Amino acid sequence: MTTKYSHSFLKLFNFTRNFSRMCGADLIREDYKMTALTWFIIAVVNGAIAFTFYTMYVGVAINHDWTELLKCLCMFGTGVQGYAKLVNGLLRPEMVRFIYREIIGMYTVYERKTANYHKLLKESISLVKKLIVILLISVILVSMAIIGTPAIYKMMFNERIFIMPFFFPYIDYKTDFGYYLTSLFHIICVIFGIFGNFVSDSWCFAFAAHIPLLKNILQAKFRELDELLQEKEDAKDFKQVAIKLYEIFKWHQKYQVFCNTVKELFFWVIFVQVATEFVSIVCTIVCIFLGIWPAAPVYLVYSFVLFYFHCALGNLVETSNDDVILMIYDCCWYNLSVSQQKMLLIMLRESQQAEGMSIGGIAPLSMSTALQLTKTFYTFSMMLRQFLN
Repeated sequence: MTTKYSHSFLKLFNFTRNFSRMCGADLIREDYKMTALTWFIIAVVNGAIAFTFYTMYVGVAINHDWTELLKCLCMFGTGVQGYAKLVNGLLRPEMVRFIYREIIGMYTVYERKTANYHKLLKESISLVKKLIVILLISVILVSMAIIGTPAIYKMMFNERIFIMPFFFPYIDYKTDFGYYLTSLFHIICVIFGIFGNFVSDSWCFAFAAHIPLLKNILQAKFRELDELLQEKEDAKDFKQVAIKLYEIFKWHQKYQVFCNTVKELFFWVIFVQVATEFVSIVCTIVCIFLGIWPAAPVYLVYSFVLFYFHCALGNLVETSNDDVILMIYDCCWYNLSVSQQKMLLIMLRESQQAEGMSIGGIAPLSMSTALQLTKTFYTFSMMLRQFLN
């Protein structure tokens, strides 16, 4: 009985689609159209951004309180990230569906082949599952902590604090009505903001995590080619060698198209993600030093988890590209004919020119970049703390 790895992936991916439906952005549907819920989410995000600017203006220009600016900038990045991801998905639904169909096609085809391929499919599903579970746990814990902090603070210190650091104009938030109205809108923003970001991030991780699967399938095909080439000359099936080499050539093209599509789809999303996380992390660290936002430590952990997750994902793609170059070098190319060797040279040239994921084309998305930015976080935080003191 054939193991249905395609069903396992569909079950896992459909779990994330439930959250996309909650945000009115089920882009996988071929007949998807923007609904009233989609426009409601856009209105909520626009409102949160507008009220944040209003709160920053009042805090700095009127009250001369620079800490209000800091608190606003901490969570402002999450709203901008969600907005960028939603708009990116709405503008490029065909790219999302193309990647989705390619992944389903891989599982459907290779779950019918030998056990060697089954092992690769199983490892890929396991990787995607781990990424989604870790991300979901982080999202749930952060949302519960941010929403629950005011209630805990009220019980412990008998003092009202707000979930998010922005307010409505012309609403007295010191009254019961103003407080609960503002808190209700904050809860709506946290739920849709964090879980909306979860959908985009989980799809980004799920899509990019299949680049190693394409690489591993390519490697398995090269092993099969080597087995054919290592046979004795009188027993070698030259027709099978040509067929297998052509299959490898086509799969390598598929690998490149898939990688380029994933990079293009999330190019600006990753730039906005890293740029806003930089601002959020620096401001959150300073808020912790100054003790002006009780939920800051939880939000800082969440920001760092997302930051390192994205950088690790870029590292995964970069490693896969390097592995493709090595497997072309290491195959038994010397047993091929001259015309067949030229096919490998074309593959090698294309592989050497392949680029990994980047932060807006400014820096590579990798753990090395993450380390450099982590040092910058600390430097900017100390400078900002010194300025405020």
